[in-house]
Formats: sequence, C-alpha cells, structure tokens
Amino acid sequence: MTLEGCVTSVLYLLPKNADYEAILDFMESERVLEKSRENGGFLGGSHNIPTSRVGPMLVLATWRAEADYRRWLASPVRAALGPILAPLLERPAEGGETYTVARDLSP
Repeated sequence: MTLEGCVTSVLYLLPKNADYEAILDFMESERVLEKSRENGGFLGGSHNIPTSRVGPMLVLATWRAEADYRRWLASPVRAALGPILAPLLERPAEGGETYTVARDLSP
C-alpha cells in the first residue's frame, strides 16, 4: 500500500525523569494504537526515543485522511487517556501538526 496522499501526525511527549519506558508502557497497557485503529483511518505509527535519551519522544502516526486524525482528536476515548498520561509528562503533550505524505519511500 502506498502512503502517498495520506496524512502523518506529529506528537511530542516529554516524559518525567526521562522515563521513556513509562510512556511506552502506557501506550501498550492502554492500547492506544489499537484504540486509534478502532476509531477509523489509522494506518500505523511509531514511538521514537531520542538516541541521546534527552528531550521529547516523537510519536508519528499515519492516517488515511486529515478527517480521520481530527476524529481521533475529538474522540471521547482519546480524551479519557489524557488524565492517565498527564502524570507521566513534564509538560502537556505538544502536537497536532499534520503533514501530507508527498512521496512514500517504503520498499
């Protein structure tokens, strides 16, 4: 499947005490990717930790369309995850920027 024309969302999460594992554990235990998929239009994503282990984690997600991402942002399921995630972060999540995939470089 080509991703050209799809949308990628970008989210920055700065974990307290550089505890990236706590964020990864949250994502797994709360089934965030599965819930995103169940909401519709989520194609895949990745959790990226800085190699220096300093600074925010980068969460990338690919969506069929901008409307799918916006529906996820407005979802009560997503809203319910916020209070669980917040204590794990130094500051509120920074994100919301989206990009159209202009050229898919996947093999």
